[in-house]
Amino acid sequence: MAEKVNNFPPLPKFIPLKPCFYQDFEADIPPQHLSMTKRLYYLWMLNSVTLAVNLVGCLAWLIGGGGATNFGLAFLWLILFTPCSYVCWFRPIYKAFKTDSSFSFMAFFFTFMAQLVISIIQAVGIPGWGVCGWIATISFFGTNIGSAVVMLIPTVMFTVMAVFSFIALSMILNPDSFMEPRPGRLPELEATRPHMEPKASCPTAAPLVERKFHVLVGVTGSVAALKLPLLVSKLLDIPGLEVAVVTTERAKHFYSPQDIPVTLYSDADEWEMWKSRSDPVLHIDLRRWADLLLVAPLDANTLGKVASGICDNLLTCVIRAWDRSKPLLFCPAMNTAMWEHPITAQQVDQLKAFGYVEIPCVAKKLVCGDEGLGAMAEVGTIVDKVKEVLFQHSGFQQS
Repeated sequence: MAEKVNNFPPLPKFIPLKPCFYQDFEADIPPQHLSMTKRLYYLWMLNSVTLAVNLVGCLAWLIGGGGATNFGLAFLWLILFTPCSYVCWFRPIYKAFKTDSSFSFMAFFFTFMAQLVISIIQAVGIPGWGVCGWIATISFFGTNIGSAVVMLIPTVMFTVMAVFSFIALSMILNPDSFMEPRPGRLPELEATRPHMEPKASCPTAAPLVERKFHVLVGVTGSVAALKLPLLVSKLLDIPGLEVAVVTTERAKHFYSPQDIPVTLYSDADEWEMWKSRSDPVLHIDLRRWADLLLVAPLDANTLGKVASGICDNLLTCVIRAWDRSKPLLFCPAMNTAMWEHPITAQQVDQLKAFGYVEIPCVAKKLVCGDEGLGAMAEVGTIVDKVKEVLFQHSGFQQS
């Protein structure tokens, strides 16, 4: 990877100084923050231009009979506050949007609020402060109209700067006002995602509230995933049950989403739903929503991941974050040769050690033609086990 070379400020080659910062909006800033970052950069440029125009206005003030103090202070405003505003508030917000740094956001808010106050003071124009604000400009119309007209230009620019600074600060405090529209199926997902039930405010009132029991079905890349539509259908036949499905990408090969009559989540949904710190984390929301997790089928690959604590997709993240006080049932399904490998028994035992419940695989002729152990338990067996767990649950009674 090529080393990034500082490119800002872009200085002419004959100047013996080199740029101090690297700045590349397209490469550094996430798309949803790009527009706001550029607006703040343009605001910094407006501030710099305003200070330069203010120097011209103070020169006209001096020529028209004003004191030299204002011109000298205007020069200091320009040479000091142009780089200071860049370093003290633009670079922090640039870094904050780039890295999602809380410290950089804090530094920006602190310094930018100071910038807003300074802009208001500059627009007011207290005489002797080196700025052509409203008080200084209006009072000078009686002395020299020509100079006052020139002073009016930076006065208006200071006012615009103060207004834009206030608007920018308000927008950043309300991110929804400037975030770019997010691609994907987020609005649809929000509308169809399982309802996260509120906790009862009083424990004694909880039994009075009829609440559906939430079952989250995890499906992985075994050929037994062909049975997912039937499994979901049978689960929905149980009164008082609400079902959602989390699928791995490989499992999608074995069923059609149109055959699944409940909400179906996959890896893409996790990343589409989360873009900034205030957004929901799908695997945590699902973990909170579900009362029972049923992984059927559990293929050899996912079995190994779960036993080792690997969480590299939505389903394994849900499992890794799972509340072990809630039941988790798993239904192994794999080729007989894979099932008989010594590592498989170790991994199954590890899952049992976590407190998860195995619904054992069965012996039959497999799709590949082999015959022996490794086939997922029958759908009826799985549903019966789910019913058994449900009826043992203190908050669920058979209809």
